[in-house]
Amino acid sequence: MKKKAFLSSSQFSILIIFFVLGSSILYLPAMMTGVAKQDAGFSVIIGSIFGVLIAIFYAQFSKFFYNKSYIEAIKETFGTKLGALFILFTFTYYIFLCSVLLWDIGDFMVTQILPGTPIQSIYILFLVVVVYVTRLGIETLARTAEIFLPWVFILFFLLIVLLLPELEWRNILPVLENGIKPSLYGAYYMIGFPFLELFILLMFTPYIKNKDTLPKTFFIGVVVGAVMLIILTVYCILILGPGITSRQEYPIYVLGKKISLGNFLERLEIIVAIMWFISIFYKLTLTFYGLCLGLSQFLNLNSYKVVTIPSAIFFFTVTLILIPSSVYLKEYSKYANTPYLITAGFIIPVIVYTIARLKQRIRLKKIEMKQQ
Repeated sequence: MKKKAFLSSSQFSILIIFFVLGSSILYLPAMMTGVAKQDAGFSVIIGSIFGVLIAIFYAQFSKFFYNKSYIEAIKETFGTKLGALFILFTFTYYIFLCSVLLWDIGDFMVTQILPGTPIQSIYILFLVVVVYVTRLGIETLARTAEIFLPWVFILFFLLIVLLLPELEWRNILPVLENGIKPSLYGAYYMIGFPFLELFILLMFTPYIKNKDTLPKTFFIGVVVGAVMLIILTVYCILILGPGITSRQEYPIYVLGKKISLGNFLERLEIIVAIMWFISIFYKLTLTFYGLCLGLSQFLNLNSYKVVTIPSAIFFFTVTLILIPSSVYLKEYSKYANTPYLITAGFIIPVIVYTIARLKQRIRLKKIEMKQQ
Protein backbone atom coordinates (compact mmCIF):
# COMPACT_ATOMS: atom_id res chain seq x y z
CA MET A 1 0.00 0.00 0.00
CA LYS A 2 1.52 3.32 -1.04
CA LYS A 3 1.78 6.04 1.56
CA LYS A 4 1.86 9.77 1.12
CA ALA A 5 3.00 12.38 3.62
CA PHE A 6 -0.14 13.98 4.91
CA LEU A 7 0.70 15.19 8.42
CA SER A 8 2.90 17.99 9.61
CA SER A 9 4.73 17.64 12.93
CA SER A 10 2.44 20.18 14.60
CA GLN A 11 -0.67 18.31 13.42
CA PHE A 12 0.63 15.05 14.87
CA SER A 13 1.44 16.78 18.18
CA ILE A 14 -2.16 18.02 18.33
CA LEU A 15 -3.47 14.49 17.74
CA ILE A 16 -1.22 13.27 20.58
CA ILE A 17 -2.61 15.97 22.90
CA PHE A 18 -6.19 14.92 22.17
CA PHE A 19 -5.27 11.25 22.54
CA VAL A 20 -3.61 11.84 25.94
CA LEU A 21 -6.58 13.87 27.18
CA GLY A 22 -9.20 11.50 25.72
CA SER A 23 -11.22 9.90 28.48
CA SER A 24 -8.52 10.82 31.04
CA ILE A 25 -10.09 14.24 31.59
CA LEU A 26 -13.06 12.72 33.38
CA TYR A 27 -11.71 9.50 34.85
CA LEU A 28 -8.06 10.05 35.83
CA PRO A 29 -8.54 12.27 38.96
CA ALA A 30 -10.91 9.78 40.61
CA MET A 31 -8.57 6.91 39.77
CA MET A 32 -5.49 8.69 41.14
CA THR A 33 -7.11 9.97 44.36
CA GLY A 34 -8.60 6.54 45.00
CA VAL A 35 -5.03 5.23 45.27
CA ALA A 36 -2.88 8.17 46.45
CA LYS A 37 -5.55 10.38 48.08
CA GLN A 38 -4.26 13.97 48.55
CA ASP A 39 -0.92 12.98 46.99
CA ALA A 40 -2.54 12.17 43.64
CA GLY A 41 -0.81 15.20 42.14
CA PHE A 42 2.55 13.51 42.73
CA SER A 43 1.21 10.35 41.05
CA VAL A 44 0.25 12.29 37.93
CA ILE A 45 3.63 14.05 37.82
CA ILE A 46 5.60 10.81 38.21
CA GLY A 47 3.36 9.04 35.71
CA SER A 48 3.85 11.90 33.24
CA ILE A 49 7.65 11.64 33.52
CA PHE A 50 7.42 7.95 32.59
CA GLY A 51 4.97 8.94 29.86
CA VAL A 52 7.57 11.22 28.29
CA LEU A 53 10.14 8.40 28.33
CA ILE A 54 7.64 6.04 26.70
CA ALA A 55 6.88 8.65 24.04
CA ILE A 56 10.61 9.06 23.30
CA PHE A 57 10.87 5.28 22.77
CA TYR A 58 7.89 5.36 20.39
CA ALA A 59 9.57 8.18 18.48
CA GLN A 60 12.77 6.12 18.10
CA PHE A 61 10.69 3.12 17.04
CA SER A 62 8.99 5.19 14.34
CA LYS A 63 12.27 6.67 13.09
CA PHE A 64 13.84 3.23 12.81
CA PHE A 65 10.98 1.77 10.77
CA TYR A 66 10.55 5.09 8.95
CA ASN A 67 7.78 4.54 6.36
CA LYS A 68 6.21 1.51 7.99
CA SER A 69 3.27 1.47 10.36
CA TYR A 70 3.33 -0.59 13.56
CA ILE A 71 1.59 -3.58 11.94
CA GLU A 72 3.89 -3.43 8.91
CA ALA A 73 6.91 -3.26 11.25
CA ILE A 74 5.80 -6.48 12.99
CA LYS A 75 5.26 -8.21 9.62
CA GLU A 76 8.66 -7.12 8.36
CA THR A 77 10.44 -8.22 11.54
CA PHE A 78 8.78 -11.60 12.17
CA GLY A 79 7.17 -12.47 8.87
CA THR A 80 3.51 -13.15 8.23
CA LYS A 81 3.05 -16.35 10.26
CA LEU A 82 4.97 -15.56 13.45
CA GLY A 83 4.06 -11.89 13.23
CA ALA A 84 0.38 -12.83 13.11
CA LEU A 85 0.53 -13.86 16.79
CA PHE A 86 1.74 -10.41 17.85
CA ILE A 87 -0.62 -8.64 15.46
CA LEU A 88 -3.72 -10.53 16.58
CA PHE A 89 -2.90 -9.87 20.23
CA THR A 90 -2.44 -6.18 19.40
CA PHE A 91 -5.80 -6.12 17.63
CA THR A 92 -7.48 -7.40 20.79
CA TYR A 93 -6.46 -4.21 22.59
CA TYR A 94 -7.59 -2.02 19.70
CA ILE A 95 -10.98 -3.72 19.87
CA PHE A 96 -11.23 -3.46 23.63
CA LEU A 97 -10.22 0.23 23.71
CA CYS A 98 -12.72 1.13 20.99
CA SER A 99 -15.47 -0.58 22.99
CA VAL A 100 -14.46 1.13 26.24
CA LEU A 101 -14.34 4.59 24.66
CA LEU A 102 -17.72 4.06 23.00
CA TRP A 103 -19.17 2.88 26.30
CA ASP A 104 -17.67 5.92 28.10
CA ILE A 105 -19.46 8.23 25.69
CA GLY A 106 -22.77 6.41 25.97
CA ASP A 107 -22.64 6.12 29.77
CA PHE A 108 -21.81 9.80 30.25
CA MET A 109 -24.58 10.90 27.93
CA VAL A 110 -27.33 8.77 29.46
CA THR A 111 -26.35 9.50 33.07
CA GLN A 112 -25.43 13.19 32.93
CA ILE A 113 -26.94 14.87 29.87
CA LEU A 114 -29.73 12.78 28.32
CA PRO A 115 -31.12 10.52 31.06
CA GLY A 116 -33.64 8.03 29.82
CA THR A 117 -32.15 7.94 26.32
CA PRO A 118 -31.41 4.40 25.06
CA ILE A 119 -27.65 3.99 25.14
CA GLN A 120 -27.77 2.09 21.83
CA SER A 121 -28.91 5.25 20.03
CA ILE A 122 -25.90 7.16 21.41
CA TYR A 123 -23.58 4.39 20.18
CA ILE A 124 -25.08 4.49 16.70
CA LEU A 125 -24.87 8.29 16.37
CA PHE A 126 -21.23 8.42 17.42
CA LEU A 127 -20.21 5.45 15.30
CA VAL A 128 -21.77 7.04 12.21
CA VAL A 129 -19.64 10.16 12.73
CA VAL A 130 -16.50 8.13 13.54
CA VAL A 131 -16.87 5.99 10.40
CA TYR A 132 -17.53 9.07 8.25
CA VAL A 133 -14.45 10.92 9.51
CA THR A 134 -12.29 7.78 9.26
CA ARG A 135 -13.24 7.34 5.60
CA LEU A 136 -12.33 10.97 4.90
CA GLY A 137 -8.74 10.19 5.88
CA ILE A 138 -6.04 11.17 8.36
CA GLU A 139 -5.40 14.53 6.70
CA THR A 140 -9.00 15.66 7.28
CA LEU A 141 -8.89 14.42 10.87
CA ALA A 142 -5.67 16.32 11.56
CA ARG A 143 -6.94 19.55 10.01
CA THR A 144 -10.11 19.51 12.07
CA ALA A 145 -7.97 18.89 15.16
CA GLU A 146 -6.08 22.11 14.38
CA ILE A 147 -9.40 23.97 14.37
CA PHE A 148 -10.64 22.51 17.66
CA LEU A 149 -7.43 22.72 19.71
CA PRO A 150 -7.56 26.51 20.32
CA TRP A 151 -11.14 26.18 21.55
CA VAL A 152 -10.13 23.41 23.95
CA PHE A 153 -7.32 25.61 25.29
CA ILE A 154 -9.71 28.55 25.70
CA LEU A 155 -12.26 26.42 27.58
CA PHE A 156 -9.50 24.94 29.73
CA PHE A 157 -8.20 28.43 30.59
CA LEU A 158 -11.71 29.63 31.45
CA LEU A 159 -12.28 26.63 33.71
CA ILE A 160 -9.01 27.18 35.57
CA VAL A 161 -9.51 30.94 36.00
CA LEU A 162 -13.17 30.76 37.06
CA LEU A 163 -12.38 28.10 39.68
CA LEU A 164 -9.55 30.06 41.33
CA PRO A 165 -11.81 31.44 44.12
CA GLU A 166 -12.81 27.88 45.07
CA LEU A 167 -9.28 26.61 45.83
CA GLU A 168 -8.72 25.27 49.35
CA TRP A 169 -5.00 24.65 49.88
CA ARG A 170 -5.53 22.75 53.14
CA ASN A 171 -7.07 19.89 51.11
CA ILE A 172 -3.62 18.88 49.92
CA LEU A 173 -2.35 18.38 53.49
CA PRO A 174 -0.74 16.34 54.96
CA VAL A 175 1.74 15.89 52.11
CA LEU A 176 3.03 12.33 51.67
CA GLU A 177 1.16 11.19 54.79
CA ASN A 178 1.71 7.52 53.92
CA GLY A 179 5.07 7.93 52.22
CA ILE A 180 5.88 7.77 48.53
CA LYS A 181 4.43 4.28 47.87
CA PRO A 182 0.81 5.37 47.21
CA SER A 183 2.03 8.00 44.75
CA LEU A 184 4.14 5.42 42.91
CA TYR A 185 1.21 3.02 42.87
CA GLY A 186 -0.98 5.72 41.31
CA ALA A 187 1.74 6.47 38.75
CA TYR A 188 1.73 2.78 37.82
CA TYR A 189 -1.91 3.09 36.70
CA MET A 190 -1.22 6.28 34.78
CA ILE A 191 1.67 4.74 32.83
CA GLY A 192 -0.90 2.46 31.22
CA PHE A 193 -3.75 4.95 31.03
CA PRO A 194 -3.15 6.99 28.93
CA PHE A 195 0.56 6.83 28.00
CA LEU A 196 1.10 3.23 26.90
CA GLU A 197 -2.03 3.56 24.78
CA LEU A 198 0.01 5.88 22.55
CA PHE A 199 1.42 2.84 20.75
CA ILE A 200 -1.80 3.00 18.71
CA LEU A 201 -0.51 6.21 17.10
CA LEU A 202 2.44 4.28 15.65
CA MET A 203 -0.02 3.36 12.88
CA PHE A 204 0.07 6.97 11.67
CA THR A 205 3.76 7.92 11.92
CA PRO A 206 4.44 6.95 8.25
CA TYR A 207 2.22 9.88 7.24
CA ILE A 208 4.41 12.49 8.95
CA LYS A 209 6.39 14.59 6.50
CA ASN A 210 9.58 15.13 8.53
CA LYS A 211 10.55 12.00 10.48
CA ASP A 212 13.52 13.77 12.08
CA THR A 213 11.14 15.82 14.22
CA LEU A 214 9.40 12.77 15.70
CA PRO A 215 11.09 12.95 19.16
CA LYS A 216 10.18 16.62 19.48
CA THR A 217 6.67 15.96 18.16
CA PHE A 218 5.97 13.19 20.67
CA PHE A 219 7.56 15.20 23.48
CA ILE A 220 5.45 18.32 22.88
CA GLY A 221 2.20 16.38 22.54
CA VAL A 222 2.74 14.30 25.68
CA VAL A 223 3.99 17.20 27.82
CA VAL A 224 1.11 19.52 26.90
CA GLY A 225 -1.48 16.80 27.54
CA ALA A 226 0.22 15.75 30.79
CA VAL A 227 0.41 19.32 32.13
CA MET A 228 -3.33 19.76 31.54
CA LEU A 229 -4.05 16.49 33.38
CA ILE A 230 -1.79 17.50 36.28
CA ILE A 231 -3.56 20.85 36.68
CA LEU A 232 -7.03 19.29 36.51
CA THR A 233 -6.14 16.58 39.04
CA VAL A 234 -4.67 19.12 41.48
CA TYR A 235 -7.76 21.31 41.07
CA CYS A 236 -10.01 18.36 41.93
CA ILE A 237 -8.04 17.74 45.13
CA LEU A 238 -7.91 21.41 46.14
CA ILE A 239 -11.59 22.12 45.46
CA LEU A 240 -13.43 18.86 46.11
CA GLY A 241 -10.94 17.21 48.43
CA PRO A 242 -9.46 13.73 47.90
CA GLY A 243 -12.42 11.94 49.50
CA ILE A 244 -15.12 13.44 47.31
CA THR A 245 -12.92 13.24 44.21
CA SER A 246 -12.31 9.51 44.65
CA ARG A 247 -16.03 8.82 45.17
CA GLN A 248 -17.25 10.81 42.16
CA GLU A 249 -17.77 9.13 38.80
CA TYR A 250 -16.82 12.32 36.92
CA PRO A 251 -15.03 14.66 39.38
CA ILE A 252 -13.96 17.25 36.82
CA TYR A 253 -17.56 17.51 35.60
CA VAL A 254 -18.51 18.25 39.22
CA LEU A 255 -15.87 21.01 39.24
CA GLY A 256 -17.79 22.80 36.49
CA LYS A 257 -20.83 22.89 38.75
CA LYS A 258 -18.79 24.76 41.38
CA ILE A 259 -18.33 27.84 39.17
CA SER A 260 -20.26 30.81 40.53
CA LEU A 261 -19.67 34.47 39.73
CA GLY A 262 -21.98 36.95 41.41
CA ASN A 263 -24.99 34.60 41.26
CA PHE A 264 -25.02 35.30 37.53
CA LEU A 265 -22.50 32.97 35.89
CA GLU A 266 -23.08 29.54 37.42
CA ARG A 267 -22.86 25.82 36.70
CA LEU A 268 -20.63 25.90 33.66
CA GLU A 269 -20.04 22.15 33.58
CA ILE A 270 -20.73 22.37 29.85
CA ILE A 271 -17.13 23.63 29.56
CA VAL A 272 -15.87 20.28 30.82
CA ALA A 273 -18.36 18.36 28.68
CA ILE A 274 -17.25 20.11 25.46
CA MET A 275 -13.54 19.57 26.22
CA TRP A 276 -14.16 15.91 26.94
CA PHE A 277 -16.38 15.28 23.92
CA ILE A 278 -13.79 16.76 21.57
CA SER A 279 -10.84 14.85 23.05
CA ILE A 280 -12.57 11.47 23.40
CA PHE A 281 -13.96 11.76 19.87
CA TYR A 282 -10.43 12.07 18.50
CA LYS A 283 -9.15 9.24 20.68
CA LEU A 284 -11.98 6.94 19.56
CA THR A 285 -11.58 7.90 15.90
CA LEU A 286 -7.79 7.41 15.96
CA THR A 287 -8.17 4.00 17.63
CA PHE A 288 -10.87 2.92 15.19
CA TYR A 289 -8.87 4.28 12.23
CA GLY A 290 -5.73 2.52 13.46
CA LEU A 291 -7.53 -0.81 13.69
CA CYS A 292 -9.09 -0.48 10.22
CA LEU A 293 -5.73 0.51 8.77
CA GLY A 294 -3.99 -2.35 10.55
CA LEU A 295 -6.58 -4.89 9.37
CA SER A 296 -6.17 -3.77 5.77
CA GLN A 297 -2.38 -4.09 6.02
CA PHE A 298 -2.57 -7.45 7.76
CA LEU A 299 -5.00 -8.83 5.15
CA ASN A 300 -3.22 -7.08 2.23
CA LEU A 301 -6.33 -5.17 1.20
CA ASN A 302 -6.15 -2.29 -1.26
CA SER A 303 -8.00 0.12 1.03
CA TYR A 304 -8.83 0.33 4.72
CA LYS A 305 -12.25 1.79 3.85
CA VAL A 306 -13.51 -1.69 2.99
CA VAL A 307 -13.47 -2.72 6.65
CA THR A 308 -14.80 0.49 8.26
CA ILE A 309 -18.53 -0.29 8.17
CA PRO A 310 -18.20 -3.99 9.15
CA SER A 311 -15.88 -2.94 12.00
CA ALA A 312 -18.39 -0.36 13.24
CA ILE A 313 -21.18 -2.95 13.30
CA PHE A 314 -18.85 -5.32 15.13
CA PHE A 315 -17.96 -2.69 17.76
CA PHE A 316 -21.59 -1.81 18.34
CA THR A 317 -22.32 -5.45 19.17
CA VAL A 318 -19.14 -6.02 21.19
CA THR A 319 -19.70 -2.92 23.33
CA LEU A 320 -23.17 -4.10 24.31
CA ILE A 321 -21.78 -7.50 25.34
CA LEU A 322 -18.31 -6.69 26.66
CA ILE A 323 -19.04 -4.00 29.27
CA PRO A 324 -22.10 -4.73 31.41
CA SER A 325 -21.62 -1.91 33.95
CA SER A 326 -19.32 0.81 35.30
CA VAL A 327 -18.47 -1.43 38.29
CA TYR A 328 -17.12 -4.09 35.92
CA LEU A 329 -15.04 -1.50 34.06
CA LYS A 330 -13.60 -0.07 37.30
CA GLU A 331 -12.53 -3.53 38.46
CA TYR A 332 -10.97 -4.25 35.08
CA SER A 333 -9.10 -0.91 35.12
CA LYS A 334 -7.87 -1.59 38.64
CA TYR A 335 -6.50 -5.08 38.12
CA ALA A 336 -6.11 -5.95 34.43
CA ASN A 337 -5.73 -2.88 32.23
CA THR A 338 -2.15 -1.88 33.08
CA PRO A 339 -0.63 -5.40 32.73
CA TYR A 340 -2.54 -5.78 29.45
CA LEU A 341 -1.15 -2.46 28.20
CA ILE A 342 2.39 -3.19 29.39
CA THR A 343 2.30 -6.32 27.22
CA ALA A 344 0.61 -4.79 24.16
CA GLY A 345 2.10 -1.29 24.33
CA PHE A 346 5.60 -1.87 25.69
CA ILE A 347 6.86 -5.46 25.76
CA ILE A 348 5.82 -6.31 22.19
CA PRO A 349 7.14 -3.02 20.68
CA VAL A 350 10.44 -3.51 22.56
CA ILE A 351 10.74 -7.08 21.24
CA VAL A 352 9.97 -5.92 17.68
CA TYR A 353 12.43 -3.01 17.91
CA THR A 354 15.22 -5.15 19.44
CA ILE A 355 14.88 -8.01 16.95
CA ALA A 356 14.73 -5.59 14.01
CA ARG A 357 17.92 -3.83 15.14
CA LEU A 358 19.71 -7.16 15.61
CA LYS A 359 18.66 -8.28 12.14
CA GLN A 360 19.93 -4.99 10.74
CA ARG A 361 23.33 -5.43 12.44
CA ILE A 362 23.65 -8.99 11.15
CA ARG A 363 22.76 -7.83 7.64
CA LEU A 364 25.32 -5.01 7.77
CA LYS A 365 28.04 -7.38 9.00
CA LYS A 366 27.33 -9.76 6.12
CA ILE A 367 27.63 -6.87 3.66
CA GLU A 368 30.96 -5.81 5.24
CA MET A 369 32.29 -9.36 5.05
CA LYS A 370 31.35 -9.62 1.36
CA GLN A 371 33.08 -6.33 0.60
CA GLN A 372 36.25 -7.54 2.30
